[in-house]
Amino acid sequence: MSGYAEEPRTVVICGSMKSHTLMSRIALVIEGAGLDVVAPSPDGVSDNAAIDSAMMCKREASRRHMQQIRNPETAAVLVVNVDRPGAHDYIGPNALAEIGVAFADERKVFLLQGMPKPYEDELKAWGVTCLNGDLRPMLRALSAPAAVDWTAWKHTLESELVC
Repeated sequence: MSGYAEEPRTVVICGSMKSHTLMSRIALVIEGAGLDVVAPSPDGVSDNAAIDSAMMCKREASRRHMQQIRNPETAAVLVVNVDRPGAHDYIGPNALAEIGVAFADERKVFLLQGMPKPYEDELKAWGVTCLNGDLRPMLRALSAPAAVDWTAWKHTLESELVC
């Protein structure tokens, strides 16, 4: 036994549930590179459930995701910040809070696309890295142990990512 702790190997994916399919596909790429990944679960409230129940469900899901970010095994957070009508490289309020937690706990933070103008000063000061659709710099920074088939990722970018 060398006495050295193993480096954290988990990436926590954050973003709007409207991008759940894309987040799931990204999770497969990260796992294929030999890293552990935590992706958000669907909120689970899609019928006519009471508003209080829906808010409680969202609150608990947010709390669980924040705990994953704070977990000592977490090396980085990847925010899937896809474009929305009228908002380039969109980051929602929940994702911004998750970035703040990751920064406070000294986790690396990556944005799938570019840096949204409204948060640019803070995100730059916090050392956030923009990937501009290319996961390879993140995987290199985290010393991912396995090679990835980038052909499948290129297809995902072409079919789902709005740049």
